[in-house]
Amino acid sequence: MARGEFRSGGGGAGCGAGAVSGAENVENVKNVNSLKSVESVKSVGSMESVERTESVKSGKSLESGKSVGNGKNVKSVENVESVESLERVKSVGNVKNGKNVRSLPLLEEWFHGAVSLEHRQEGIKPWRIPFRDYDLYPPDGIGGKAEICSGIRLRLSTSSSTFALWFEPLAEDASLDCLADGRLVQTLRLAAQSAEARFTGLPPGVKELEIYLPQNTGMTISGLAIDDDAVAEPLADLRPRWVTYGSSITQCVAASSPSWTWPVIAAGEIGYHLTNLGFSGNCLMEPMAGRLIRDLPADLITLCVGVNIYGAVSSSPRMFKPLLIGLLETIREKHTETPMVVISPIYGTERETEENPLGFTLPLMRREIADTVKLLQARGDRHLHYLDGLEWFGPADGELLTDGLHPGPEGYELLGSRFGGRLAAALRGETLHQQSIQSHSEGLL
Repeated sequence: MARGEFRSGGGGAGCGAGAVSGAENVENVKNVNSLKSVESVKSVGSMESVERTESVKSGKSLESGKSVGNGKNVKSVENVESVESLERVKSVGNVKNGKNVRSLPLLEEWFHGAVSLEHRQEGIKPWRIPFRDYDLYPPDGIGGKAEICSGIRLRLSTSSSTFALWFEPLAEDASLDCLADGRLVQTLRLAAQSAEARFTGLPPGVKELEIYLPQNTGMTISGLAIDDDAVAEPLADLRPRWVTYGSSITQCVAASSPSWTWPVIAAGEIGYHLTNLGFSGNCLMEPMAGRLIRDLPADLITLCVGVNIYGAVSSSPRMFKPLLIGLLETIREKHTETPMVVISPIYGTERETEENPLGFTLPLMRREIADTVKLLQARGDRHLHYLDGLEWFGPADGELLTDGLHPGPEGYELLGSRFGGRLAAALRGETLHQQSIQSHSEGLL
């Protein structure tokens, strides 16, 4: 998909109510509408967690934010506002854009894709775990990854040509994306310790804005603002909900920017409200991960498992299958008929042949995952499916890996663009090879 091309990010009341209970009902995932009714209407689709803190009705006063620091070189300069003057790139700094701005009340309803929202003195901090249970996710909230904002976004309908946000100083360099009516219109590259970002020159008229927060660090939002003469209101997202669990390959730190992670690309194409539970280095199938997914609303669940267990040497072949069975059965306690797809590792270069200290290779891990899915299917789970990671990203795609394991920006875009088709095949119980045979047969008729 070309950068700046339309990506369906909408999800208002126009969503249909067609139910999908299993593979037989999904012929084209791209056109799948709502799978289940959305029950949390009063929360305006702002959070996934049942646990909600009290809404803050009063907006914070806008202090003069620190100017945004040094930017990074980016692939598509024309869509980027940087922090210092790069060639052909505007400077963000403390741009006033010739207009006064007014603050918006800092409400939970702006936030989407978070598991919970913590109200702090400094503002609202989104989390990808229930923040009150932080101590139950050792070490340090899933290795410090639960506070990272991958997949988390602000959604609003507004007539403003400017959108500004203030936040606690960033711990590291990061990017923010602004989508207007499903199109990426601006990317801001922010240096560590930046505390303000401002999107200017937004398309005229009322539009749907999505502001994607960084996929590599956490944020505490302390203020939002629009043009003084503009209006804005929270934008509900009534699309069916998709929860995806995985490793750094799902968190996507190396993606071009937050809206170019593969889960965000895929969610736009298949029409789902995304909750990204990709935890870099920490997809270890621990019991609390199963409980977390079990307790979230979901109409589709995908689990990309295995590669962190290989790398961390955290489980032997003896314990891998029992861990996966426990994870899936825990999720099934509340998601008895939710379509669930287990995805084995994508191509991993030397990991395909080199055993880790406990005797695992990625091919052995793929067999264990496939066997586990077949076992539970044989026990009556008609809504559980398997996707071979090599059919999603295989040896022919290896040149897109930056270190033999992680895709670079082009690799993540490829994963996102392919996901809908691979998902549809998995839900029908097909492999890529079977799809090719079927397509060839149809061509002969």
